[in-house]
Amino acid sequence: MRSIIITLGTLLCIPNGASSFAPSKHGCFRTSTSINSSEKSEADTTTVTIQSNPFLPLLSEGLRRTSIATNKATSDQVFASSPSLQRLRQQVKQLTKVAPSSLGEHAGDGLFATKNIKAGTIVGLYPAHALGYELVAPPTDDSDEMQDLSMFIAGSNEDELYFQANPHGNSPYLHATDQPLFQRQSLLSSLFDESKDEMTPPLYLDVNPNRNNELDGIWTSHYINDGASLLNTKVDGDSIEQYYVQSTKAKNCCHIPFGPSPILATITTKKVKKGEELFTSYGVVYWLGSVEDPDEADVAVMTEKLQEQIVESARDLQKAMESASTGYTNESSDLDQAFNNL
Repeated sequence: MRSIIITLGTLLCIPNGASSFAPSKHGCFRTSTSINSSEKSEADTTTVTIQSNPFLPLLSEGLRRTSIATNKATSDQVFASSPSLQRLRQQVKQLTKVAPSSLGEHAGDGLFATKNIKAGTIVGLYPAHALGYELVAPPTDDSDEMQDLSMFIAGSNEDELYFQANPHGNSPYLHATDQPLFQRQSLLSSLFDESKDEMTPPLYLDVNPNRNNELDGIWTSHYINDGASLLNTKVDGDSIEQYYVQSTKAKNCCHIPFGPSPILATITTKKVKKGEELFTSYGVVYWLGSVEDPDEADVAVMTEKLQEQIVESARDLQKAMESASTGYTNESSDLDQAFNNL
């Protein structure tokens, strides 16, 4: 039995037997709370509070630092801290612009190249207005069912209200920011002992688009669309294969871990010409959550062809991470240091 980790760029599978952690069926997080409050909201279905849950102080601190880095008014505390980060910020802001997507009105805005961009270039960072984890624990003595302890926290009361109205499980911005393939310390790593085969649960971020105008100009990765979809089509093995063909062809960038958790950067995977839209691949599970009858479509998910696409996506991600580690060593290290100083 395998548990599926959903990312907008890559679909990965890990052995469920390695730990007790597994995501919910469609990546839905039931609990959302603000880092400014220790009270449970009426929507909470868990019994933990900020005081009793060891995850929450770590998530709160990560979200606090990220909020400083993303906000126009305070981002200088991060990007003015070293020459390499100053250059990165200036270069990224000159490389792209936000405009209506070439895919049509249904896709909203997209991110476009304002000049020719070579492969292996960072073109944006991914903002975060909420952080959360998916955690499923073994059954208790009183029940045979697995315990869903998943939780998200929001960066402000405004964000909490937005995410209550727009659940994380249905968010087009939801993205895994730490998982095994990323090979970096998660915000939650200190709570788990790998020598005892304890696996840190995947960490996720989400974006409140109502706050886009507050973001510093380098934080634009969440505008990037998938060049294909499974909407308005019968979902079966053939349509899933066709989706991957089209999405892979259009894809010219992917989201990767960069510097400290929970930061993600977007790096180009091929040359992008001036005026072209930047595309990544959300993965089939994302689109299955958007079709009218995802339960019926689930039958087609684990085909041999899909497994091949999963492996290929993981290879692309690995190559992109290696490219960034070579081309942006100083920037990544300086960003880590800047966060530590916040």
